[in-house]
Amino acid sequence: SKDSSMDMQDTLKRILFAYAKRNPTVGYCQGLNFIVAHLLRYMKEEEAFWTLCCLIETILPLDYQSAMLGILIDQKLFSNLVKIIMPQLGSFFKKLNLDPSLVSLQWFICLYSYNLQPEVSDEIWDHLFLSGSKVLLRGSLAILSLIEKNIMKCKDFSEAFALLEKEPRSFTDVSALVQTMNIK
Repeated sequence: SKDSSMDMQDTLKRILFAYAKRNPTVGYCQGLNFIVAHLLRYMKEEEAFWTLCCLIETILPLDYQSAMLGILIDQKLFSNLVKIIMPQLGSFFKKLNLDPSLVSLQWFICLYSYNLQPEVSDEIWDHLFLSGSKVLLRGSLAILSLIEKNIMKCKDFSEAFALLEKEPRSFTDVSALVQTMNIK
């Protein structure tokens, strides 16, 4: 209903404003609204606020959100890992002049809460809370691995980029993702 949607927006704003007051170094960063909205699917306002604090201040690397330094480091690391772990795909990306970090930026900023089906992002989040931020890189590599055959069929940059934007959103095989992430 319209009222519950407005209530959700108000709750979201209160949490984001409170967090910006609590941690002015981070303040509000792009993607925090998606992260908070994801938390509010499962918890009340105060729990969502404290979980956000824990996530940003404890689980994610220092400076992950502030100035997006941590995200930029993870993007570079991700691009390098693609070349090392998936050399054929890395070469294909190079041929298309496609840097995989173009897609991973949104994955990392929103912690997958915008780009994946809820049950898939929930699984990544579960492992994020259990195993730490390394799960973000493992998740992105697993996604690429699971759609690699389809990527390799693309004829050009725009087709590959469109596939990288679209296909993860329709992915629902949580067990394949977890297995591919090789989480122990």
